[in-house]
Amino acid sequence: MTIAGLLSLTLGAALTGCGGSSAGDDGADAVVIGLVCDTTGPGAGYATPACTATKATIDQVNADGGIDGKKIKVVQGNDESDPTKTPTVIQKLVSQGADALIMLTSSAGVLQAKSLIERTKIPVFMSVAANPLVTEPPSNTYLYQLGTPTSDWATVYCEAFASLGAKKVAFLQDSSPSQVQFNQGLIDGLDCVDLEVVNGAIDATDLSPEVAKIEKAGADAVLVATQNANFDVLAQNTLHQQLPGVPRFTELLLSSLPSAWKQAQPGALEGLVGLAGTTDTNPKTVEVAKLFAETEGADFQVNNFWTQSYDAVQLLKQAVEDAGSTDGTEVNDALQQITDYEAASGYPGFTLSFGKDKHLGADGICGLVLVQWGADNTLTGPWSEYEPDCAA
Repeated sequence: MTIAGLLSLTLGAALTGCGGSSAGDDGADAVVIGLVCDTTGPGAGYATPACTATKATIDQVNADGGIDGKKIKVVQGNDESDPTKTPTVIQKLVSQGADALIMLTSSAGVLQAKSLIERTKIPVFMSVAANPLVTEPPSNTYLYQLGTPTSDWATVYCEAFASLGAKKVAFLQDSSPSQVQFNQGLIDGLDCVDLEVVNGAIDATDLSPEVAKIEKAGADAVLVATQNANFDVLAQNTLHQQLPGVPRFTELLLSSLPSAWKQAQPGALEGLVGLAGTTDTNPKTVEVAKLFAETEGADFQVNNFWTQSYDAVQLLKQAVEDAGSTDGTEVNDALQQITDYEAASGYPGFTLSFGKDKHLGADGICGLVLVQWGADNTLTGPWSEYEPDCAA
């Protein structure tokens, strides 16, 4: 059951909705998933691999017989990470019969569309989002996140800073409105240290003045907080030159973008510690990586964008099967009964659970992995100083 026809649609020219790649000629005998992929906006760095992973997982489900004998059909849109376009794209996908939505777009866009999502009465997954505001009341009945929230990031960073004895930390962020909004929850959680927030323009070509401020402040460590790979690399190049020997950290994006590592100056990433979402010590991660390597090639390197996208499709599949229906409310109720789902991300033992009052799936902080770069600007593996504990 969908709510097509219940919404008054005003569709803008910016819509890029198109038919899915996976299965089904129409929605009558299919489970229809609406997929928002920001493959052309500022969020393309994470949305593109997550979109590819979502479609590949759907293809696998269809190849294995679908959901209760029904194939999954994909209808797709793109809001280009522009929050003002998100509601219109959602309306478009619902009008095309979406039984559920997977949103690979900015948290700001979904925050703007929360009241609309509440009225659609279909489950909506933010597979790779980390802003906990998305799934907080009000209007969160049908919204779910798989990514570890920024509050968990703060916990892990605080433990990492403590392991180094760092008490004064510089927080270098790009000053784009969406990033500042995203980072606020993280800043609030970093009350374990004396935090010096320094802003830089997202399109900066020189961050020397900002790094000079950090040097003057006498920071024990620096955290570069951005979801923009170009800004991150520029910051790491500058910090490497101006503050050699000061421990550096970064957020979740850079570890998932090997192409960005090549843009760094030789040795500029050496010693950098960043968040990641996968480790080859998790057997399910290894299993999922092999699945994607079949289509992506032998050189494929899995990261959390891929594993969380895989889990989102599998969780929706389980909920539809448990509900025995594609009715949005019934599927939503079934989702809220799923507990201790073994995740393809994080350390072994990391699970996802949902409930009426639990819309953030992560059970604990061990969905995060701290990794370190070596002298050749590639990852050497998990950071040896601190490892998040699944029992924490």
